[in-house]
Amino acid sequence: MAEVLSDRDEVTTVTFNTEQVDSYRKSLRSVNMVVVVLIVAAAALVFIVLYNLTNIQLIERTREIASLKVLGFDRREVAAYVFRETLLLVCLGALIGLGLGVIMEGFVVVTAEVDVVMFGRAIHAPSFAVAFALTIAFSLVVMATLLPKLRAIDMVESLKSVD
Repeated sequence: MAEVLSDRDEVTTVTFNTEQVDSYRKSLRSVNMVVVVLIVAAAALVFIVLYNLTNIQLIERTREIASLKVLGFDRREVAAYVFRETLLLVCLGALIGLGLGVIMEGFVVVTAEVDVVMFGRAIHAPSFAVAFALTIAFSLVVMATLLPKLRAIDMVESLKSVD
């Protein structure tokens, strides 16, 4: 059918919807790869930043943590005391990040659109839930990673040091 139509002088181009759909799908595959790379990079950044901040918190509060241990707090209580602040800040940061993410998503979508392709601008509730859950999960992984360091704080040596 395409050959018959192309042979006519009135017809300059013949395209089928399936070709257009295939072309858009190929384009979206590359966009999906970019999204995956951004998610992996964001996850690495979250892990590194949270690890460093929590590690600095442990180092700066060594005497305080040692004092808690001397006063009879068990490991779970000390960990809950130290990591509660981190978890609260992560939740607050995640909520602020979700709000800022909506603004950034609007900018990126408008910037990436071309005349031929228009992206959806709606962000669905499960996307917010997944983003928040991943942030909390990463913070829990960081806390689990730093738990041995928290347990290794020596009470006597920490309290002997002079500030």
